[in-house]
Amino acid sequence: MLTQLRVQDFLLIESAQLAFAPGLNVLTGETGAGKSLLLQALALLLGRRGALDWIRPGAGELCVDGTFRASPRALRLARRHGIPLEGEELIVRRELRAGGRGRCFVNGQRVLVATLRALSTHLVDIHGQRQEERFRRAEAQRDLLDLYGDHAPLLRAVRQAHRSWAAAAQARQAAAAQLDRLAREEDWIRYQLDEIERLGPAPDELESLRERLAAQRRRATEGELAALAEQLLNGREGAVLESLEELDHRLGPLREAPAWREFAAGVATLRSEARALYRRLQELQRALETEPDSLAEQEARLAALEDLERKHHRSLETILELAEGWRRDLELLAEGEAALAQRSADVAAADRELAAAAGRLTQSRKRAAQELARALADEMAGLAMPHCRFRIELDPLTLPSGGSSGPRGAERVRFTVETNPGTGFRPLGEIASGGEMARIALALRVILGRRGEPRLAVFDEIDAGLGGGAARSVAERLVRVALHRQVLLVTHLAPIAAHGARHFRLAKRNCDGETRVEVAEVRAGERIAEVARMLSGEPEGRQARDHARRLLEQGNPLPRRKGSGTDFQQ
Repeated sequence: MLTQLRVQDFLLIESAQLAFAPGLNVLTGETGAGKSLLLQALALLLGRRGALDWIRPGAGELCVDGTFRASPRALRLARRHGIPLEGEELIVRRELRAGGRGRCFVNGQRVLVATLRALSTHLVDIHGQRQEERFRRAEAQRDLLDLYGDHAPLLRAVRQAHRSWAAAAQARQAAAAQLDRLAREEDWIRYQLDEIERLGPAPDELESLRERLAAQRRRATEGELAALAEQLLNGREGAVLESLEELDHRLGPLREAPAWREFAAGVATLRSEARALYRRLQELQRALETEPDSLAEQEARLAALEDLERKHHRSLETILELAEGWRRDLELLAEGEAALAQRSADVAAADRELAAAAGRLTQSRKRAAQELARALADEMAGLAMPHCRFRIELDPLTLPSGGSSGPRGAERVRFTVETNPGTGFRPLGEIASGGEMARIALALRVILGRRGEPRLAVFDEIDAGLGGGAARSVAERLVRVALHRQVLLVTHLAPIAAHGARHFRLAKRNCDGETRVEVAEVRAGERIAEVARMLSGEPEGRQARDHARRLLEQGNPLPRRKGSGTDFQQ
C-alpha cells in the first residue's frame, strides 16, 4: 500500500504531497489539468526510464518520494538486495539531475534502477494505455489463470516432480558421459593403477620411511665413529690400549721407586679407564648393528615413492585416493550398461510422476479457463462492453530438454479476446484502446478478489467513453476491488469519483507568467463542489450540488466524521 507520495519539480508540478487512504483514492480535475502527471511521476518512482526534460524549468533536479507498506514478498526481495528494514515500511526515492545523473534510494540505501523495477512488481500494478505490456507475456497470463484457479498446491507438486525428474535426468546424463569417458580412458587408468599397485604404498609410509632413514643414517654415522674408535683403542698395532698395557708392563719393577710411583699409578689408571672405555664401545657397537632391511634398500624405496609423487604432482595420500577412485571407475565400467539402464529407469519413473502431477494441473487449468472466460465476459457486460468474449487456450509446450512437463506445467496459457462481434479473437494485450485494457484489468481484479499480493492497483482511462449506468457499474466494481486492496484512479466521471475514500483535485494555475499544476485533497463542502463541477461544469449550481450530495452519500455509506473526506455538510 502507498501511504504517501511527494513530487518535487516534476514538469508542471512544483511541489505536491499526497497522503493516500487504504481503499479507493480518486484524482479529478479539468481536462488537461495534468491528472496523468502524478501517474507519470509514480511510474518514474517505480523504475520507469526518465527524461531530463521532465525537470521543471529553472529547477536543478526533480525528486519523487513514496512510502509503501510492503508485502512479505517485497520485504524478502528487499532483504536479498541488502536493503535495511524496519517493520513493513519501504521508503523509495528517485532523483533526476540536470547534469544527467539520476539516483535511486530505498530506505536510505542507494540501489540500481533494475532493483527498483524488481521491487515495483510487488508494490504497484498500473492499468492503462501503454501500461499493459505484461498482458502480452504468456507467463503473466498463466499466472493469472493459476491465481484464479488456486493452483498453488498443484504447482508445488509439479515443481517438486520436475526437480526430481531433472535430478534423475541429470544423473543419467552424467553417468552416460562418465561411461563414455571411462571407455576412452580405460587403458590409461589401468596403466596408472598397475604402477601404483606394484609399488603398494601405505597411506603414512612416506613419512615413516623418511623418519627411519634419518635414524639409520644417524646410526651409520655412529657406526663409522665406533669403528674408528675401536681402531684407535684396540684395533691395530700400537693402539691406545695395547700401548698402555705394554707401558704398564714395562713399569713393573719401578712401580715402588719413589721417582716413578706417581707416574706408574697414572698409567695404571689410564689403562683401567681405557679398558672400561673399550667395553662401553663394544656395547655401543652391538646396539648399532644394522636392521634386516639395509639402508640402500630403504633409500631405493624412498626414491620410488618420491618419483611417484613428482609424476602425479600430488601427495602420496592424494595418489592413494586417486587410485581408489580409479578402482571405482573400473568397477563402474564393468557394470556399464546395467548401471545406465537403472538410471534410465529412474528417469522414466520420475517422468511418470511428473506427467501425473502436470496432468492434474492441466485438468484444473482447463476447468478454470472455462470458468474465468465466462466470469470475464459477465463482468465486462457490466462495464459497458456487453459483446466482449474471451477464450483462454492451453497450448502444449515444446520441451527441448525432454520430460512430460516444465516446472510450471505442460502448456502455455493464452488469453484471447473479441471486443466486438465479428472482429475476431485477438491476443490480450493487442487491444488498441487503453480504456478497454483498463476495464479488463478491473474485471480481473474483481474476479480475483483477495487472491494475489495486496499491491496498489492504479487505473488510468478506465472510464473512457462511459456514462450513466456503466459509470455506476464501474464505480461499484472499484469499490469491491478496494475492499481487498488499495486503488488509485484517474477519473472524470462524478459517479465514480463519489465513491472515493480520499479525493484529490488537480488544477492548473498561472504563477507570475508560469503554468503550475497544483494538487490538493478535496474535503467536505469542497468535495460537493468538485463532484457538482464534474456533473454539470458548474460547481455552484444548486441542482448539481444536490445531485452531488446524493452521489456522495450513496458512494460513502460509512458514518460521517466531522472534518473528514466523508463529511459533506457545508
